[in-house]
Amino acid sequence: MRSALGPLFGPLLALLVALPAAAQPPADPLRVMLIGDSITEGDDGGYRLPLYARLTRALGAPPNFVGHRNGRLSDPARFPDHDHEGYSAYRIDEVVTGDGFWNAPPLEARLADWDPAVVTIHLGTNDAQQNYHPFGDAQQGIPNVIGRLDDLIQRILAYNPEIYVVVAQIIPANPPASETTIRYIERFNERIPALVAAHQAAGARVSLVDCYTPMLAYPNPDGIHPSAEGFRVMAEVFFRGLLALGVVPENPDPGRDDGLHQADAFSLSTTPPWSLTENLLRDGSPSLAEAVHLGYDGLTPASGLTDGAGARSVHDPDNTWTSTYVFDTDAAPAGYDVSEIRTYAGGPVDAGGDEHAHQAYAVWWASVDAPTTFVRLGDAHHIIVNDRERASRIALTRPDGTPLATGVRALRFRFREPPRRKAGFIGLGNPAAYREIEALGAPTAAASAAGANSTGAALALGTAGPNPFATATALRLALPAPGPARLTVHDALGRLVAVLLDSPLDAGTHTVAFDAAGLPAGVYLARLDAAGRVLTQTLTLSR
Repeated sequence: MRSALGPLFGPLLALLVALPAAAQPPADPLRVMLIGDSITEGDDGGYRLPLYARLTRALGAPPNFVGHRNGRLSDPARFPDHDHEGYSAYRIDEVVTGDGFWNAPPLEARLADWDPAVVTIHLGTNDAQQNYHPFGDAQQGIPNVIGRLDDLIQRILAYNPEIYVVVAQIIPANPPASETTIRYIERFNERIPALVAAHQAAGARVSLVDCYTPMLAYPNPDGIHPSAEGFRVMAEVFFRGLLALGVVPENPDPGRDDGLHQADAFSLSTTPPWSLTENLLRDGSPSLAEAVHLGYDGLTPASGLTDGAGARSVHDPDNTWTSTYVFDTDAAPAGYDVSEIRTYAGGPVDAGGDEHAHQAYAVWWASVDAPTTFVRLGDAHHIIVNDRERASRIALTRPDGTPLATGVRALRFRFREPPRRKAGFIGLGNPAAYREIEALGAPTAAASAAGANSTGAALALGTAGPNPFATATALRLALPAPGPARLTVHDALGRLVAVLLDSPLDAGTHTVAFDAAGLPAGVYLARLDAAGRVLTQTLTLSR
């Protein structure tokens, strides 16, 4: 049941200020997506930097700002979390579609990538500057500016109605901005409160903040973008708006494995510290039995990805590349514990050609007990944004240090094109590229006295049968030792639709039925939470 929104400057302020400064950071920091244009992108973090600092002090732990953009920072070390959804020069409709100079995926895809608990919106300035159909155009099917904002809000709520959406009356423009732009913003802001009130009346978690009035005292140097002091004022407005939500928002359960943590590390060196000793994938390693590359039509041998030598970036022009690495289970019959998966990329090192390398991949794994059944482990992406990031690392780890997967027989990487800037932003084409792929780990210890009833098998969620199915199916799961297990089913928006199992089970294999009577056709996700890990499987219900 969704709780009603509290007053704009409600009781949460006292609660958060009272939190002890030494509070332990949450295992899953609050995910906040800041949507906007160049004002949200901001030079050197804009309002995002002081907002991050204010939230960190109030919450006792830093939030997790999320989004497909990273930028513009002259000193990244000053601001450890530079992710955002600020698209310079974008109108509201372009932020929704992703079309434009920055070539982002659609809004729903960006929400799915990050699953934010809170979304803030500061948009409309470029609609005003471009004088883009303030009253709409029925013949072209273009809604008016408030209709475009409403569409954005509705799409967020359709993705997940539990998201808290904080909508800003945008900052004022002033000369040298045109008189048309200045008046357009005034009229737009006048209509936003009624739109927010309509969503609140429908029970949605939508609230309003006023960035317009406080900023009248802080003119923008160029007429559009705030000064450093203006950005601090914006940060304070958003900070108080977030505190006024009346609850401490929790990250949504997206119905999939959220136990992975993506870590970014940057270096000014062009030679990252390649690991030669722990990489299970390294060519010639006793742990690696076979490597199969499908769909790769690049120029550099794919084997160079795992050689630990920092070879020149490898490219896949049409993004159809899948690599499967099969481990040697003769040497390790119980499989391997994979503790970390990481990749490196590099920026330009000469005038001729080593690109700013974007990288993105999804990872699946198969166990020794189900060697042909691959379960999605997680995915990561990183976009190099400036010459400072000439060498970067992205890694998938678990915050508590436990293995990503145990009893692993094979890993499969599906490389894809990440969201990227169009050619010309930094003078290069910016294709997806990879210098090194590593999976760190060690052989899984054989089953022992840890449990006399232990099967020695890895935790597994086998393929449902039948799948697709018309009315009912059955899921097979395997537990390596006795313990609690919870098996649930979620819809495509991550909402819980069925609890199939929530009780202790003996070690071994179990079959659980799923009767989908009353559910609409579509894609669902089965989620097994057991043995300290989460496994998922896609189910297709067809009528």
